Amino acid sequence: MSQPAIAPSPAFVQQLNFHARDASNEAAALQAAFSLGLFAHLPESGTAEPVSLEALAARVGGAVRGVRAVIEPLVALGFVHLEDGRGYSLPASSAAFLRDAAFAATLEEARRWWQVLALLPQAVRGGAPVEWDGASWDLLGWYRALFLAPPVPAPSAQARDFHDRFARNPARTLALVAAAELDVLARLVRGPVPLAALAREADAVPEALAVLLGVLASMGIAQETDGGWAFTESAGRALDAQSLPYFQRALPATLAYWEALGHLDEAVREQRFRLDLRDPEAARRIYQENASRISSIFASHLRLSRQAAALVRSMRPLAEARVLDVGTGSGVWGAAFGLADPSSHVTYLDSPHVLDAVRPHLAKLKLEARSHLWAGDCLGVDYGESRYDIILLPQIIPALPPSELPGFFRKLARALKPGGLLLISGYLLTDRRDGPLDALYFALRRYVTNEGDVLSLPEFRALLAPVGLTHARAFDMPIQQVVIAHRGDVAWADAASSAA
Repeated sequence: MSQPAIAPSPAFVQQLNFHARDASNEAAALQAAFSLGLFAHLPESGTAEPVSLEALAARVGGAVRGVRAVIEPLVALGFVHLEDGRGYSLPASSAAFLRDAAFAATLEEARRWWQVLALLPQAVRGGAPVEWDGASWDLLGWYRALFLAPPVPAPSAQARDFHDRFARNPARTLALVAAAELDVLARLVRGPVPLAALAREADAVPEALAVLLGVLASMGIAQETDGGWAFTESAGRALDAQSLPYFQRALPATLAYWEALGHLDEAVREQRFRLDLRDPEAARRIYQENASRISSIFASHLRLSRQAAALVRSMRPLAEARVLDVGTGSGVWGAAFGLADPSSHVTYLDSPHVLDAVRPHLAKLKLEARSHLWAGDCLGVDYGESRYDIILLPQIIPALPPSELPGFFRKLARALKPGGLLLISGYLLTDRRDGPLDALYFALRRYVTNEGDVLSLPEFRALLAPVGLTHARAFDMPIQQVVIAHRGDVAWADAASSAA
């Protein structure tokens, strides 16, 4: 009789996913703050007046929104202090190590390696320094120094943590990218593999591959055994044959933003965006690169969106409901409302190449007869008047220019029937915009690609009330939150999940 599978450690899975996705955003914020000289313009708490966001942006010569995108994660991490109504300052502990000249020199050296880190697969295959920007870089030596040599002394425990996030975390992310690209992770799933055999299969130099494996070992992912290299017990539970492909699909998406994140300081100062997703061709390319991952999460996100549909149904009937899914993406939100009642009808609005990927999902769920695919730009189309009972905005607000939001919400409110509901899904920041961290990292990525912003509930209410949607409330859902708004003509659900 087979033994039941042991679930992976949630903490290990969370850390693994952080290094695959959000570590690069966090490190980019820290490095941009250092490059912009942001810390030098902040007083130590209690020694002088805190600096307002606008004044800080003027001092560093950057855009207000860009400086805000950089500093908000630092507040959430505790490296910067935010005093409500006054501005920013440095806690005494941060000021001590950030103004230490020797420590600042280690940060400056680490910052130089950001773009070179992306050449790690080449370094492991060749076992030699790599060429970048007209110079030779001993990338394997840099990894040895970061992970396999005794740590460089730091002024304090908080300074060590700062350096780890600043220098080692982006290197960890690129180690995962390299291990996936060289098929090392896929081979370790099968069990222990001798280094020489693993190097032959990866077409890599054994000594160079040993450096990469040593980094994975420092992350708790790989270990050397009598039979060769293998996953640790924790990694084996988290990265089995079923879960590894999904995990690896997130890594190319992270790498697609790498150059832009490395030039975050440039985006803040010059508003020059190396990956500008307001450019239709760039947006199409990124979407197509992510299409397989979006499709792979359709089933799990359908469960989430069906819970949201059930919440809406507890507030008003969905029989004969006309639903509009704006910026539909995979179509999972509209599909959930299509499944919620056999008489509902859903219109899916997005770009033509996006809608092409929606069709197979609707066919599989047998929803084609009650679906309409509408190809168009969500900011440019005419939504009409009193056409829809439910309008869905699935994670679309962060993709829209903030200046367009008042007019956008005005058109949506006009298109809602009496008793209609607007449902906005996605990340929601705290009222102070000091968390949650994953939402702040997502907001930073939206800034560096010249898109929109992640909002708090008060910010949503400030946009919705002027167009007549005077009642707005947030509800907690698995993975993310939803904001539901109406004109005051719908009774709120008696739900314990209401967040505000």
